[in-house]
Amino acid sequence: MQLKKKKISEFYSNTLTLVTSISIAQFIPIIITPILTQYFTPQDFGIYGLYISICSILGIVAGGKYDVAIMLPKRKIDAANIFAVSVIITFLFSILSFSILNIFNETLFLITKSELLKKYYFIIPLSIFLISINQSIVVWFNRKKNYNLIANQNILKSGSNSGSSLILGIKSVQFGLIMGNLISLITITCFNISAFLKDFKFSLIKAKIMRKNFLKYIDFLKFSSISNLFNSFANIGMTTLIIIFFGPKIAGLYFLAEKLISIPISFITSSISQVYFQKASTLFHKNKIELIILTNKIQKNIFFILFPFLMVFTLLGEEVFSIFGQEWGEAGTILRYFTAFILLKNIYSPISHIGDILNKQKVLLIFNISLFVFQLASFYFFKDYNDIKPALLTASTLGAIHYMLLNLYMKKTLIKLS
Repeated sequence: MQLKKKKISEFYSNTLTLVTSISIAQFIPIIITPILTQYFTPQDFGIYGLYISICSILGIVAGGKYDVAIMLPKRKIDAANIFAVSVIITFLFSILSFSILNIFNETLFLITKSELLKKYYFIIPLSIFLISINQSIVVWFNRKKNYNLIANQNILKSGSNSGSSLILGIKSVQFGLIMGNLISLITITCFNISAFLKDFKFSLIKAKIMRKNFLKYIDFLKFSSISNLFNSFANIGMTTLIIIFFGPKIAGLYFLAEKLISIPISFITSSISQVYFQKASTLFHKNKIELIILTNKIQKNIFFILFPFLMVFTLLGEEVFSIFGQEWGEAGTILRYFTAFILLKNIYSPISHIGDILNKQKVLLIFNISLFVFQLASFYFFKDYNDIKPALLTASTLGAIHYMLLNLYMKKTLIKLS
């Protein structure tokens, strides 16, 4: 009993460490964003949202999802070699991205009307590489339970991003928001690599062991990478779809609304997700009943926190966003139409790694393809209305249903195995 209490205490202690850092990290843009809206227009935020969408979507899958597999093996030598596999795949993916953007930049410009994809496309593969490398390093820190390092890099990332964007905005630098994000990526990469090299032993890297683990966890490349690509399109890629069908101004309003609503939510969900992954990986092999209890408790608490919070923004969103300026009030109105999706997605989000632990990559692939297709169809069929609200409401409702069904399936599967 004492050991059980100690484990629970450790879980919440680690979660608190990350919640505290993310709270500080997310509090910074809350303060800075009202100032940024004085220097950047909704169109600027729309193009920034396009950049974030592309880089985040591709950055998540650039390592073939081998970054997730770093957590899974018992032996440190296997984890180290999986890390090496992830880095190699990331490098090759980034080179491929640069080549594709170099060839098709004119076509992409015609689709999005964005000068970013015509003249400054080289920023995108660089950002993808940095995002993916940092993902792998953070999972390594998570495996080692170096939560203080993860906490510090959260604060550094947010501070450098907000500070750089503000300075560049005051200086009226073109694509200042994008350049600020790139500066923050370079900053945290230097920080993470410096901390990583103090602990990592390159003598562990062996070609034979790399090949063995590459094949052992190849389902992550074959299924999880494609699955996460579609999932990212459905969740992060909405800004890109809105730019294509409704233009950069509406995309900017949506992006700001989604960004600001996700800030307080991520105080809790992203911290719990990282600690849950480490804890769930252990409990799955030792005590599945305890894992079910932990999972249910987390989701119950998340619901009771998020539901009243989202109700407030649903009723008062326009008034809240009007503090950024008169033209930004509409962002609060738009927010009402996708709160159901935010709620269901974030109830599942903290325990989303359960699909990887249960080895349900094929199920996740089907789920994410279906989610993306329904989201795309929602925007396509309502594009001629010249009003984003029906499209957003339809996409939100279908997305919420998808996450509700996925959550039920994963928990039912876990119960069967216990």
